Amino acid sequence: MLGHSLWSCVALVSLCPAAVAAAAEFSTYIGEATVDYSVARVATDSAGNTYVAGTRTFTLVTTYTGTDAFVMKLDGSGKISTVAWVAGLGNTAANDLVLDAAGNLYLVGSTSAPDLPLRNALQSTPGPGFLAKFGPDGLLLYSTYFPAPITAIAVDSAGSMYLTGTTDWPPFPISGGVPPPARLGGQGPDIYGAFVTKLSSAGDRIVYSAVIAGNAINCPSWVGGGTCQTSQRFTASLGIGVDHAGNAYIAGNTNTLDLPTSPGAMVATGPGPFVARINAGGSALSYLTYLANGTNQTPPSPSYAALSSAAAMAVDPDGNVYVTGSTSDPKFPVTPGAYQTTGPVFALKLNTSGSALVWATLLGGKGYDHATAATLDTSGDLWVAGTTGSTEFPDNQGWFVGGDFVVELNPQGTALPYSGRYPDNTVSASIAVDSGGLLHLTGPYGIVSVIAASPRPVMRPAALTNAAGGIATGRIAPGEAISIYGPHIGTFPAVQATFSGMLPTALAGAQVLFDDIPAPLLYVSDSQINAMVPYEVAGHTTSDLRIVFNDVTSPPFRTAVASSQLGVFASAAVNQDGTLNSAAHPAKPGDFLSIWGTGAGWPILTDGQIATGAASYGGAFSAILRGWQNGNSVYVPLNVAYSGAAPGLPAGIFQVNVELPPGTYLSTTITLTVPGQTSVTLPVYLATPLP
Repeated sequence: MLGHSLWSCVALVSLCPAAVAAAAEFSTYIGEATVDYSVARVATDSAGNTYVAGTRTFTLVTTYTGTDAFVMKLDGSGKISTVAWVAGLGNTAANDLVLDAAGNLYLVGSTSAPDLPLRNALQSTPGPGFLAKFGPDGLLLYSTYFPAPITAIAVDSAGSMYLTGTTDWPPFPISGGVPPPARLGGQGPDIYGAFVTKLSSAGDRIVYSAVIAGNAINCPSWVGGGTCQTSQRFTASLGIGVDHAGNAYIAGNTNTLDLPTSPGAMVATGPGPFVARINAGGSALSYLTYLANGTNQTPPSPSYAALSSAAAMAVDPDGNVYVTGSTSDPKFPVTPGAYQTTGPVFALKLNTSGSALVWATLLGGKGYDHATAATLDTSGDLWVAGTTGSTEFPDNQGWFVGGDFVVELNPQGTALPYSGRYPDNTVSASIAVDSGGLLHLTGPYGIVSVIAASPRPVMRPAALTNAAGGIATGRIAPGEAISIYGPHIGTFPAVQATFSGMLPTALAGAQVLFDDIPAPLLYVSDSQINAMVPYEVAGHTTSDLRIVFNDVTSPPFRTAVASSQLGVFASAAVNQDGTLNSAAHPAKPGDFLSIWGTGAGWPILTDGQIATGAASYGGAFSAILRGWQNGNSVYVPLNVAYSGAAPGLPAGIFQVNVELPPGTYLSTTITLTVPGQTSVTLPVYLATPLP
């Protein structure tokens, strides 16, 4: 819906309620069946409602794809009550949102659209940034373009807006008493700076605007001149906050050595993460300090790369700044009594003058761990979300050994009152805490959860994927085999159904319901249930998923119903000779290859029925082999000899037999497509004839 920037009631989910339900634990999916959603930020209000901002990819015609920015409000039970868009003909993306004390909501980001809806705009010339303000009643109060993409926004008690981002535009507005950089842009090495701009509450004028940038980078002597001397200088901000006195704070990262640090700065030179404060009037840079400056001095790096990188920040009312990020610096400044003295994730609290750490600790294990989001609660505890690849990452209150984490650091940085692991891509995008202590969490692809920080989470579906693999979403297709993840949703030890006759719709005390339609079950465990989506959901736009376990019914999890949602089992491509296709056992040119998958969407059997023989889809699949031949990329249409039910497996699991082409192909993949719908690609290994 181009140019639309109003709150609207979405007709499919019982919206616009007269009263808001009390906040409770839930998980849900905010996306659509065929539209990709990317979540940037979550926020909450005093009533416990959840607000989510992000970017949606849309297609107007087959040849035109763009993005628009959205913000949604979810009530205390997880139902989507209102939706607003900032959109035009181009790409518009949301980066941040914030609510003020009056309930007004501010959305910022970037745009290439020439036709965004404007209201009392400060800048009417299109792009590349935008700012929109909505009132509590959903009316658009203000919207404007901005001369740079906006990364983050904060609002003070008077309604003044503080914006930050990164720019290399030489005419970027600069005013106030903060010393400007010598230059921006590309007259020589391209220089990017972090900007801080304060707008009046009406948005009609710039109160002050500053850009912070450095110029010097550390080019090792073994590199000499050339590329290192002419490489980009970047100083990028990642967040902004304001204290009760109106001082503004930004945190970011730079590859430069010479940001204008203040006398008494904790770390005077870079490169690395930094924090800066601008006084309330914008007349001076109160302080600027680096947080760490360890560098990688190992060739062939073109310059000394920083070993630490900030990812998220928070500011308390007194002006203490909290920063979290990643580090591989063995000398990262950890304070006495820290919760942990080694690890790839850092969290710290900087004092109000930028001269010292109040506390700093490391987190994580021996794997690939990263912090991605942070927030403060009313007790001064710092909450950090991120991703982990460490088996030893703490999981004292979680329920799943997954790749996302949430931890709580006490006000001294010495203990983790809460630590939990969650399925991949479910809680790592953004985090907020409401006044009642509930955590509001989002994954990057549209999973939204409200969780109580208690030892035993409420039984509920929290995420699902195609059973053949993929990212956690809430998309389903009729007949699709899915894996549902959630806390304590089934029995321990796990129980698997017998593939004979019909699959059961109740197994080990568990049932799965889609709009009260029972689903055939494959597998039930404490944290995972594998089920077949009933064919009866075909034609639905959404479907509420509930789990019943030991006579307890979970809160609903909203799913989006697609006509198909293909997935293939990577470990189930079989060569004509019966061997599993692999680098050690490649298929021969001209042979047949059998592939198994799910999510085609066709009801050629009944729900839960085990196929006793072939049952064809009638040539509905197409297949293309892509590879390299004689140094050229080639696409070869394949003969699909059979596509249909997989004998011995449940309805909804398909088998496709394709005939491989003769000849020699390297680095090959096969893409299966349901015409006009979805496709899926898997790597295949083809034998290379001996010369």
